[in-house]
Amino acid sequence: MKWTIQKRLLVLVLAAGILSFLTLSGLSFYGMNVMRGEMTKLGDKVGEAGADFTENLMTYQLKQTLGELATSRAGFIDHEINLIRLDVEIMSHIMTRIASNPDDYKPVKLLNPQSEPVFNTETYLTYGPDVKRDGLSPALEREIGIAGNIRALMMPLAKSFINYKSAFYVGSKHGYFICSSVFPDRTEALPFEESEFFDYDPRERSWYKAAIAAGAPVFSDIYTHVNISEYQLIGCSAPYYDAAGNVAGVVGIDVSSKDIYNAIAETSIGENGFSFVLNGKGEVILSTRAEGDLAAKEGGLDLRGSSEPTLADAASKMVGGQNGILPVTVDGEEYFIAFAPMKRIGWSFATLTPGKDIVAAAADSRNYFLTQIAGFRTRFQDKFFMMTLAGMILLAGLSHVFLTASKKESERVVKPIHELADGVREISSGNLDKKLDIQTGDEIEHLATCFNAMTDELKTYMTNLTKVTAEKERIATELDVATEIQRGMLPKDFPNRADFELLATMTPAKEVGGDFYDFYMLDETHLAITVADVSGKGIPAALFMVIAKTILNNFAVSTHNREGLAEVVAAANDKLCANNEAMMFVTAFIGVLDLETGEFVFVNAGHNPPVWFRDNHCEFLDVKKNFVLGPMDGIPFEEQRITLKPGDLLFLYTDGVTEALNTADEEYLPDRLIAFMNSTDCRAPLETLLANVRADVAAHVGEAEQSDDITMFALRFKK
Repeated sequence: MKWTIQKRLLVLVLAAGILSFLTLSGLSFYGMNVMRGEMTKLGDKVGEAGADFTENLMTYQLKQTLGELATSRAGFIDHEINLIRLDVEIMSHIMTRIASNPDDYKPVKLLNPQSEPVFNTETYLTYGPDVKRDGLSPALEREIGIAGNIRALMMPLAKSFINYKSAFYVGSKHGYFICSSVFPDRTEALPFEESEFFDYDPRERSWYKAAIAAGAPVFSDIYTHVNISEYQLIGCSAPYYDAAGNVAGVVGIDVSSKDIYNAIAETSIGENGFSFVLNGKGEVILSTRAEGDLAAKEGGLDLRGSSEPTLADAASKMVGGQNGILPVTVDGEEYFIAFAPMKRIGWSFATLTPGKDIVAAAADSRNYFLTQIAGFRTRFQDKFFMMTLAGMILLAGLSHVFLTASKKESERVVKPIHELADGVREISSGNLDKKLDIQTGDEIEHLATCFNAMTDELKTYMTNLTKVTAEKERIATELDVATEIQRGMLPKDFPNRADFELLATMTPAKEVGGDFYDFYMLDETHLAITVADVSGKGIPAALFMVIAKTILNNFAVSTHNREGLAEVVAAANDKLCANNEAMMFVTAFIGVLDLETGEFVFVNAGHNPPVWFRDNHCEFLDVKKNFVLGPMDGIPFEEQRITLKPGDLLFLYTDGVTEALNTADEEYLPDRLIAFMNSTDCRAPLETLLANVRADVAAHVGEAEQSDDITMFALRFKK
């Protein structure tokens, strides 16, 4: 016997107060426990979804921050390094004025580091070997004294670079060298005791020659300081001129790359991040990394040629002046690289952050979110317990009142539940037009409203599902028809004559494909063959394939004897170009075999070279790759000729054979094809030969999905 809620309430009235209290308490606890369970499940789902969203958002924001940081720091470093170039331009301008107007200046005596101490920022003078050998003429001595006026500019500039190992210099075409050097935190005299400067000829230095060649300010590659080999320099130099407009010498500024490292070190994110600057030749010119491929060093390598493809790709984009955020591998570790161009000087800045750091940060955000959800669940459980306890106390106090009104209230509560249950049963039977009309003003009314909304959504969904299903069935039917049409376009009756035999297969990557083959007799003694590959796959490629096949056939049959094969292909190409707004193209190999002489005339329009079997050996046919058909009209094509001997075989194919990919994305490649053709029996029946090639390709591909249409065509000359 089943007890309804109404009967139970009625028994509670008759059984007196305590039974009423226990029953009502049990019902209330059961309902709240169910609600708690549902809320817990909902909280788990929301928590997991929110955690995923938080993790993905944090990853996205970190990557965006990397990109914004790279752009900001690239602009900052570009500005700072560009200041060096501006200072060099100022030095060039002042030295040009001094050299052009010597009478406006008085000679200035400069320090000689060989005989007197030189301190930070002080200007000193050295000579090249030929000056020491020949001595100072009065004219050269006066010129050096006049050039010494540059000290008024060089010393203030040197003081402005007091925090960097740097040098400010003038190298004359006559071999003397004026310089102000800066060694931070050094108070004693500069170390010239064993200096190469005593025999220093500026005209032989790379910075001098580069500035003369450029005729403008130019940055040098990294090089070791001629005086102190403990650090490396990058510098900027520019020519200056005399009154006649001739080059009188070169001015320049060198700055320690290690000091510039400190200026960009703060751009990295995390303890393991680092930054570097790439010049226009793909070489690391500045870096916060001391070792490895990304360390700045003299005679650095072009990163675009790196053996790590991801790093080489990023370097190519940096040299190309692009912005970007990419995953790269450096010294076996995964990083995210963010890079931006330094537009003033044509370099590029990059900052790298270990991928594990970004993953860890995102994971921390996810864990934080899940922790908050777990805390919410705990607080909810506590509130539930308190509410249950409070409810039991309240019910105990009100049990007497509930006893007197239980019957009437039970009828009021049970009636809409029955209506709701009846309505749900009718909806579940398939009547989605059923509407529940329950107006109790409480959760049951809200539940009824939700059921009504659910039926509307289900009805809409089923309508849309019907339409989508019908559309998919229509498309599938059309694809089946297209497949049959395409199969019908390709010749199926392969002749096996006394003078030749041929066989071809085409396996599309999709329901329809863009590969095709064709063969037909131009007259009683000339056989025409075609193997082609249309760009793309699917319906568009199939349509273009039909057009290309028809045009090539028509022009070959109608004009070959009059104009030759090259003109036939050129005319067909012009016809294909007309109205080819989609810019589709087709690679094709077209040939005509003279069955009496064995002469084979062919035109290769950007297609793979066939395999030629002769004298028990296979080799690729030497073909000239003319332009593909379709994208450009009015272009010439060149035909070639060979002579086939009885037993010779031509194996034609599309790139679906040589570019077939296995699960490791490795291609089959032409080398493997020619090796297999030389290892198999090319005198076997054509059906066996094509099956053997197809089996070797399948062995390479393995479980991988076919990536492109595969077409194979074999022609054996027998006469």
